[in-house]
Amino acid sequence: MNRLFRLLRSFFSIAEPYHPSDSKNAEKFFEMESIATVCYKICPRQVGQVEYRGRFWSARCFDDLILLPRTQVKVIDQIELTLIVEPLSASQAGALRPKKRFEQEDRLG
Repeated sequence: MNRLFRLLRSFFSIAEPYHPSDSKNAEKFFEMESIATVCYKICPRQVGQVEYRGRFWSARCFDDLILLPRTQVKVIDQIELTLIVEPLSASQAGALRPKKRFEQEDRLG
């Protein structure tokens, strides 16, 4: 009995006391968890693929950007099994603006 008491006392003495969560740290953790990496190119309003939390997901971006592989994106929403993403910054090297059709025609003709 004495042995059991000592075991329980030692167990509870090393347990950490409860600390209320810090909302700023929780927000930072959530932001870190909402970052995905593009695996297959995502064209405007078309489905591509990202790696998110160790799994591969279909993803779509509604901006007029082409997201190239290895571009880091932020997951902003989920529609069924498709993630909605946006680039972390507009100046990101992996995000390219597609050329407009009339700009291409002017160069050809």
